[in-house]
Amino acid sequence: MSFTIEVRFLGGLTQGQQTIFDDAASRWAEIITGDLPPVQLANGDIIENVRIDAQGTTIDGASGILGQAGPTQLRSGSFLPATGIMRFDTADLARLEAENSLVDVIIHEMGHVLGFGTLWSTQFLNLISGEGSENPTFTGINAIREYRFLTGDDSPDSVPVANTGGQGTRDGHWRESTFNNELMTGFINDGINPVSKLSVAAFEDMGYIVDYNAANDYSLPDLTQLTLKELNENNQCKMCSRTILRCNPIILPETAYIN
Repeated sequence: MSFTIEVRFLGGLTQGQQTIFDDAASRWAEIITGDLPPVQLANGDIIENVRIDAQGTTIDGASGILGQAGPTQLRSGSFLPATGIMRFDTADLARLEAENSLVDVIIHEMGHVLGFGTLWSTQFLNLISGEGSENPTFTGINAIREYRFLTGDDSPDSVPVANTGGQGTRDGHWRESTFNNELMTGFINDGINPVSKLSVAAFEDMGYIVDYNAANDYSLPDLTQLTLKELNENNQCKMCSRTILRCNPIILPETAYIN
């Protein structure tokens, strides 16, 4: 068996938008390859790997709150997700689709449902240091290895995490000022937003079996790129003015595992 994501559509999404969700699920299934142990929910549903409920709804128009995304039920022991939710404002979905950035946003937010940035805290996987401080960092050994490779420096002992932004951004992404257009920073940029080996490594640190060959080509930006980024950030940023609400997942009992 291999890793799969079932997307269950609950309404409010066009056929084209549903296809984008399905394509995002396929993309993550290229990166995460190892099958997760099946679990049975309280209502009797059996989850083979991960099931995500996806929905478009009316929230506050094309501004303010983009929606809610995150894991909702976790496996005991591993804390890896069994179920999650991706609920977005239909007005924002239309805006992002018109800007040709919806694909990247959905892949990005699905990464959060799988635990990126949402399960790093001491309450769950304990993979972040300095949470809430001026310098939060990710401490997983595989991500540190990839960060050292990117920098060409063997001295870093952690990876910079977002230290600015509001709810749903700070402490839950790679730091934009370091990683620029990497997909799992808190900002979606114009152009290509690659999923780097650094992000793949973070999922391995979380306990997933991954395929590094599925990563996109990526290198750290140079100083000129970062300067231009700072000057043009208001034009480039597709998500920075939008609020993403996160979930408070529950942990399934050990008896949920299917023998």
